[in-house]
Amino acid sequence: MPPVPRAKIAPPTVPDEFVVRKQLLTDLDDASDVVAVCAPAGFGKTMLLAEWVRTSPDVVTAWVDLDRDDNDPRRLWSTVAAAVAASPAVSADSRLAHPRRWPTAPPEYLAELIEALGELERPLRLVLDDAHELVGRQALHGLDVLVRHRPAGLVLVLSSRYPLSAVSRLSPTGTLRELRADQLRFSLGETAALLDRAGVHPAPEQLTALQKSTNGWPAGVGIAALAIANSADQARTIDEFSGDERSMSDYLQAQVLSRMSEHTREFLRVISVSDPIAVPLASQLSGRADAGRILNNLEHETSLVTAVDGQPVTYQIEELVRSHLRAELSRSSAENAGRLSAGAARWWGDHERPVEALDLAARCRDTHLLADLLRRFAIQMIVTGDHAPLLHAITILSGSATATDPKLAMLAALTHLCQGEIAKAVIELGQARTSWPADPPADLVVLHSLTERFAKALPAMGASASPGLPDMKSGVPDVEPLRQPAMTALMQLAAGAAHLTEPTGGTAAVAELMAAVELARRHGFDYLHMQCLTLLAAAAGCDGDLHAMEAASDEAVRCAVGRGWEGSMWSAAANSMLAYAALLHAEPAEAERLSSRTLAMAPATTSPNLRLALQTIHGAALFDSGDTVGGLAEMRQARLKLGDLPAVSEQIAMAAMLEYRAALRLGHAAAARTVEGWLADRTGDNAELLVMRAMAKISTGHPDSARLILHTVVNGSSPPLLASTLVEAWLLEATLAAESGARAMARRALKAALNLAEPVEVVRPFAELAGAVRQQLVHSQRTFGVSDAFVGRVLAAGSAPRRDLPPPVLSERELTVLAMLQSLLSLDEIAADLALSLNTVKTHLRSIYTKLGVSSRRAAVSAAHQYGLLGSECPP
Repeated sequence: MPPVPRAKIAPPTVPDEFVVRKQLLTDLDDASDVVAVCAPAGFGKTMLLAEWVRTSPDVVTAWVDLDRDDNDPRRLWSTVAAAVAASPAVSADSRLAHPRRWPTAPPEYLAELIEALGELERPLRLVLDDAHELVGRQALHGLDVLVRHRPAGLVLVLSSRYPLSAVSRLSPTGTLRELRADQLRFSLGETAALLDRAGVHPAPEQLTALQKSTNGWPAGVGIAALAIANSADQARTIDEFSGDERSMSDYLQAQVLSRMSEHTREFLRVISVSDPIAVPLASQLSGRADAGRILNNLEHETSLVTAVDGQPVTYQIEELVRSHLRAELSRSSAENAGRLSAGAARWWGDHERPVEALDLAARCRDTHLLADLLRRFAIQMIVTGDHAPLLHAITILSGSATATDPKLAMLAALTHLCQGEIAKAVIELGQARTSWPADPPADLVVLHSLTERFAKALPAMGASASPGLPDMKSGVPDVEPLRQPAMTALMQLAAGAAHLTEPTGGTAAVAELMAAVELARRHGFDYLHMQCLTLLAAAAGCDGDLHAMEAASDEAVRCAVGRGWEGSMWSAAANSMLAYAALLHAEPAEAERLSSRTLAMAPATTSPNLRLALQTIHGAALFDSGDTVGGLAEMRQARLKLGDLPAVSEQIAMAAMLEYRAALRLGHAAAARTVEGWLADRTGDNAELLVMRAMAKISTGHPDSARLILHTVVNGSSPPLLASTLVEAWLLEATLAAESGARAMARRALKAALNLAEPVEVVRPFAELAGAVRQQLVHSQRTFGVSDAFVGRVLAAGSAPRRDLPPPVLSERELTVLAMLQSLLSLDEIAADLALSLNTVKTHLRSIYTKLGVSSRRAAVSAAHQYGLLGSECPP
């Protein structure tokens, strides 16, 4: 036999831009018998194995790069013998070192080789790369013999573009470790890493789009990286990258499609209009009765076609291959491509698959077909959350189609309302008015009624305005919404939201929303389910049930995650409630994380008042974390922007109470009065307004007036809007009582505050607890009838140091005065205890106030605890 070229039996060099696949390398390390790496061209099989060999030098490896000439059995096995003989596992006296002395006939030569492999004293890894090149009967038979009779200590590694019959009988759970195309695809992180090596740094949404268009095919990602790096308009190249890009197209033609018969290529070209492709549809489009057999063979022989969910009924073609073939089809005959797409759209529509149907109808720009599909499926798609194809179809039809068809216009308006896109909804409603019939049919009447409910309920749904509907004669249909579950559920959702805008509509709102939830669960209306959960959370929050609010909000957010709904106004509203709950639990870091993340994800169409609510919570979280100036400024800015925008009273009260408390703590009395006036103008008299006035009286030294005001709140004469307001009121009562020496009264008020706060875990109002009230809580914490754990949280809320800001530097004498401010001693008594003059104590006090950024004794003690300048417990 002729000498074997060194390059044929040496692993290739791994390029610098190679992305290390740690998990795949770990999977290979775990192999102990036979490894089959099977995937189409461009999935990185060879480089993966070369990296594996390079990073495990302690394992002896023999490498063979197979080609078509190796179908000659004598050439094949002599090359394998040469690769093994060149490895450190073979000693000079081994039979493998002298293969030329062996029999020359292939069967005997192979038998000698297998026997000699069994005599090796060290384990050996034998890599046969590109094993798909072996197509000859004798070569394949010899490979089958090697697999079946491989000696112990030999790990056989086979890399192939197609499944090999020689390993098909091995159990994947036993002697065979198999890596297929799906495991070799790049993850999103690996795609980003390869792009980074090419100097390409796309935005997150661009990275996601590229991952989708390439489906993680390593060669596709690599070609895309080069194309993007060399493009003058990188964003456009990312958006438009497909199998029709020139370099990608050349690769597919040379490495993938050239190996197929023209009949197979034509079959794939025709069915490429649809993704996915069902077997009956493939038969209809191609005219081939054996379409199922062809698809099944392509899946098992090439891995370029895969069964959806493992069921051989519906398939997907590799995305880059599909987009290349579809472009070929359009270039050869745009008319034929359009005809095939329209036929596929009708087929999917007839089989109740509106997403696929609308996508195909939009692609071929068949407006009549689009309009028909929208009339049939728009309501269903609204409640299931399939909004992207729905909005795309509406965009294509907006204008002439909606101007002449009131049903299409109303469906478009309703879709935009569900997205919070009020301006677009108003345009479509105007279109509906121009073509509204004198005697509208029942389905149109129901649709108008539904849209009207949604429009009125928008403020409760997080929108800042409610568009007025055109004056249309619709009447009231005497039918349940046409006996359609989706329409009925939407009516219940809108009715529930509308009830939330009424002062006493909470019970009715919950009843409607729970009925809608039941329908949503029964019929798989996942998007509507998320909407209902968000509104149920809002209803619970208005009722003061923070636990129920959190539970519903958390479920709504989990419903949104992974489905592309994280940026919807519903998910944003649910996250805003979770952030507010974290704030009340005295968890400012979590409140800041949730609010900032939600603000970053919220789309441009998010209503201003929802965005401003998140900014208010974010500002309060900053304030609680120690950035008092920045936090107060952000809350003030959010309130000024909110202004007189329509909003529910609870949101207005929340914004006002958070900012007022912060302004007063920093001694900004004028700013606090401005907030009080804004709340009074927006909501009228309420418990929150009274608590603000009581705080103001306390800060100006009018405790009796404050006590009279608070009495109206704590006796229930003025119901609160927020769950925390009564807690705040009772804590103020406790403070006033303690400062007047009425310890028993202070204890009763403190106990009332704790009993209200513990069930809903409202901790934040206790953060400023100081002086005698805090002292009483410290020394009597096991006697209030609430859990020790909750009391511990309450005490911790008022003593957590501000770790993110350096504490102000106080002199030793100032620290002594500060410590005594916790007691009930007057300034005269403090001066006497310290043997100082009253004026000297007052001078120290002014310096303390300045350094802590406060204006009152109570605020000074609270700030000192937060800075860690005082212990967590008051002195006896």
